[in-house]
Amino acid sequence: MISIEAPEVLQRREALVIVNPIAHNAPGRKRLSEANTYLKDLGWSIEWVWTTKSGDATEIAARAADQRTPLVLVCAGDGTLNEAVNGLAGSGTAISVIPAGTSDLWAREAGIPRNPIDAVRVLERSVPHAIDIGLAGDRYFLLMAGFGVDASIIQNTSVWLKHKVGAAAYVAATIREVFRYKGRKGQIQFDNETLPANALMVLAGNTQRYAGITKITPKAKINDGMLDVFLYEGQGLRDLLLHALRTMVRLHLRSPKTTFRRVKRLRLDFDPPLPLQIDGDYWPGTHLEARAVPGGLFAMIPAEVKSRLLADL
Repeated sequence: MISIEAPEVLQRREALVIVNPIAHNAPGRKRLSEANTYLKDLGWSIEWVWTTKSGDATEIAARAADQRTPLVLVCAGDGTLNEAVNGLAGSGTAISVIPAGTSDLWAREAGIPRNPIDAVRVLERSVPHAIDIGLAGDRYFLLMAGFGVDASIIQNTSVWLKHKVGAAAYVAATIREVFRYKGRKGQIQFDNETLPANALMVLAGNTQRYAGITKITPKAKINDGMLDVFLYEGQGLRDLLLHALRTMVRLHLRSPKTTFRRVKRLRLDFDPPLPLQIDGDYWPGTHLEARAVPGGLFAMIPAEVKSRLLADL
């Protein structure tokens, strides 16, 4: 567990807002101005910073943490949120969101509405909690790390099209990949247990929601110090379609070609290595491990979703 001091959000109403202006559902300046006015009327001191390129949110968030800013709000999608998480991991600065992306999985998990004023209103009934994050290679994740076919789909989805049409951009890449993607033989180590696998996909979930349409790891908790890992096995198209159908109706745990484990550490030994996506973005390179980082981040959690997200430890 990372040892970090509790944030001062409840004592010092100071926040930095990171805005990705090219996020798929980025709100207009007028709506952001309304949110700014609302917060200032409640006594918040707010600084707004706009990103200009990939990686900016990590640097901006890290500076905020160094300056002991109590709260960073991310007005963007899950990709920019992940960048900010990588700047805040291990710090005493808490994080929250103003949803503006394609899927906004964390906002859905935390019950944060899309309208900027409604999103900041949620802060009034939220409390900072130390939550787990994951680490795949040298990259932290808040939501999930996916090895295999889903990473291949994301890798082959047009970024330009994603900005234009949102989640629909994944359709063409999904159709293409399910016809050509094949299972890969190798070994998976779940903590101290090693199993052979013909893997189509391995998902290490820190949270519950997946792709905005289903829950592969529906019992995951963000403060139990564990990752909920789901392995899908098979040869290709037929198995992929059957897995998809079972997952949509929450019967994937019953398939003989799936394996579920709750672990602290996951290691994959495949040749060639499985492609990787982190929090919905393709992550290049060779990555063989994912592990839980207990208490690695503070997040603002609304009271009404606390029991669903947090384990009663």
